Amino acid sequence: MTIKAGFIGLGSMGAPIARRLARQGFDVIGCDISPAMLEAFDEPGTRRTTDPMECAAASELLGICVRTDAQFEALVDGGRLYEALGAGGTVILHSTIAPELAISQAELAAKYGVGFVDVGVSGGGPAAIEGQLSLYVGASEEDLASARPWLEAIGRNLAHLGPVGKGQQGKLLNNLISIANYGMSSAIVDIGEDMGFDRQQLIDAFMAGSAQSFALRVGPGFTAPGRDHMDLHDLLRKDVDHCRDLPTSETAARDGLIAACEVMLARLRRAAGQPGQSNRATVEAYLAAVQAKDLDAFVGLFADDATYSVPHGKTMQGLGEIREFQTMVFTAGSPSPALQGLFVAPEGIAAEIEARLPDGSVRQTTNHYRFDAAGKIASLKIYARG
Repeated sequence: MTIKAGFIGLGSMGAPIARRLARQGFDVIGCDISPAMLEAFDEPGTRRTTDPMECAAASELLGICVRTDAQFEALVDGGRLYEALGAGGTVILHSTIAPELAISQAELAAKYGVGFVDVGVSGGGPAAIEGQLSLYVGASEEDLASARPWLEAIGRNLAHLGPVGKGQQGKLLNNLISIANYGMSSAIVDIGEDMGFDRQQLIDAFMAGSAQSFALRVGPGFTAPGRDHMDLHDLLRKDVDHCRDLPTSETAARDGLIAACEVMLARLRRAAGQPGQSNRATVEAYLAAVQAKDLDAFVGLFADDATYSVPHGKTMQGLGEIREFQTMVFTAGSPSPALQGLFVAPEGIAAEIEARLPDGSVRQTTNHYRFDAAGKIASLKIYARG
């Protein structure tokens, strides 16, 4: 019996998944509000609509791959989407969203007799077309059984990690290490290029040795000319922000990985010529640059005439003095900072920092940041605590 499959969100991942399902014998109806996306979904034997409710009503299994939490909540429309799908239907969520949102939506869907499976995917569009995705699944056993034909059609590795929410958590952990690796790979190639090495030759050399990785193969290209750097930045930023709320006592390890992710995000902003999303993001980028000893990223956060004051009365004025001083700090072995608290006020941000020094001792400071209209650091004063 042919399974009726709806799919909402025909972007770079959604469309390949929907195409794969059609080629595996599912009766597919695709939905997207973008005329361009909908027109591009030209898989033979499929139907298309701009109406999510029509798509849901024509389906037994309903896949969703929208971009943000807000888009997903708007799509559900307080439960109207589940009502349109009908009792006995199953939602298969491929969007990466907050795990708590997936859990609350599964509870809402259950009120309409609708099953709910959250399925993080990894591998990209080509893997989707070939049915080679890795799947991070959160679902009850009953709902998993309903979704299994769909999952087996698109995936090579299916990991059932637990109930709804665990699929999202698994995908976020995957993205956390992936984005961190992209940041480190991009940074090391930039460092090498600054030292006079040919960029591509260095990547080729690393790929032939113990440093080789998928992240090294693709990460440095994320900042290349011709890409939509801020579009990628915003997509990665969403996942990094969700990772901050992962329920773990390993906060130092999590925050260290987030710092590495911030290196990638800072490089994307620099490639796009953007100052950053917010003053908080600038503070996070500052800590990431210190963590990575990335001098260019560090100096790039300051305004041209910025002041930078450190304990014991030393103050640097302007980018030249700031660069010279921070070069000395990084060369000597800069501390590894961890954010302990953040206090936002109209006049700036105060950040409480705990930094581990190269000799193993710990130093606590309060950093006071003020910003100019462009979001650059206009002044930074670091005070010792304790």
